[in-house]
Amino acid sequence: MKIERLAWGGKGMARMDDGRILLLSAPLAIFPGEQVVAQVIWKPRHGEGVVQRWISANPKRIPAACPVALECGGCDLWEAGRQAPELKRQMVEDLFRRQLPAAKEWRWLPAPENTHRHRIQLHWDGSCLGFHQRQSHRVVPIKSCPVAAPCLSEALPRMEEALKERMLPTRAQRWELATGTPAGQVYAIAENGRTWTLEPDGWHSSQDPIRHTFGRRTWAHRAGGFFQVCAPWAMEAFQDLLKDWEFQGSTLFDLYGGVGLFSGLLGDRFSQRVLVEADEAAVAWAKKNMEAQGLSAQCVAEDVEAWLPARLGEPGDGILVDPPRAGLAPGVVARLLEAGADRMVLVGCDGAAFCRDVQRLSEGWELVDLAAVDLFPNTIHVECVGILRRRMA
Repeated sequence: MKIERLAWGGKGMARMDDGRILLLSAPLAIFPGEQVVAQVIWKPRHGEGVVQRWISANPKRIPAACPVALECGGCDLWEAGRQAPELKRQMVEDLFRRQLPAAKEWRWLPAPENTHRHRIQLHWDGSCLGFHQRQSHRVVPIKSCPVAAPCLSEALPRMEEALKERMLPTRAQRWELATGTPAGQVYAIAENGRTWTLEPDGWHSSQDPIRHTFGRRTWAHRAGGFFQVCAPWAMEAFQDLLKDWEFQGSTLFDLYGGVGLFSGLLGDRFSQRVLVEADEAAVAWAKKNMEAQGLSAQCVAEDVEAWLPARLGEPGDGILVDPPRAGLAPGVVARLLEAGADRMVLVGCDGAAFCRDVQRLSEGWELVDLAAVDLFPNTIHVECVGILRRRMA
């Protein structure tokens, strides 16, 4: 069967002779035009399957730079090489064309070639350290990771050695390996939040925060707390978009504000800011970060849906919403439709949920500009960002 195009989620769309549609996935990148053999399970109206082998591969396909590319579930686009950004752009184009047909133009921000992950999630099963196998909980042992920041990749053998020698907790569990910006100090965080830093003589227990510096601003957060995976590129991309869109005004309502990334990036472009976040630990760091950056802010530790008033803000104010992957709850959408602020930036790490939320908000908000940012290189995931304007009554 021949791949006609790429659909959202990295699926290759093919068609049977009788017109029935197939959506195919693969452990490696799929290119339009390739001929493949796939194992298919038929649904009532279409088929879904997994590519078993390639009959005719795209000439631009290159050997994977990772020895466990076929097994590891951490990446989706090995063998795409420099074509990976274009394949992702095609996936996003398919999504926007189908879900947001009124958005005729949108901006694509591919990740720079040197973009690396500053956080990776590992698993220790009692005998080996690595990533979960694709669609499985079996651990694929790794000695290095080409998509991780070099300092994290180089720390992997030392971490495995410390686990085997019982210098770190040896029970089977999930670990996070992280570094700040610029990359340097390596942190190992266990499931229970206990943290160790890697020093020349080994791993040492630590309570130090992780710090990310961008320009003149620095954000700190507890080790294991949420921050962007590819932090330097994320900060650069978001700052450029918000500047190009001239997002500024009187009061900024930073909803799902975390440790204050967006409040800090916007700096003094708003006279005052209100940050709302359910994670109390993140809010404590947001207060410290805003104070350290010389920005006055009211930081509220409360669930956004519970906190949202019936009419949020007034003309001249801005709302920035960065919800969890599932997107906006119906109650949040209802309150935003009543808001008094006249500009809003919506961020979404799941494209389908983002488009759904834009559609739900369209009764009161008009999508003015749209962008997709590749914040997760070598995967099928992107960050969608849109700026909306309040519709006139």
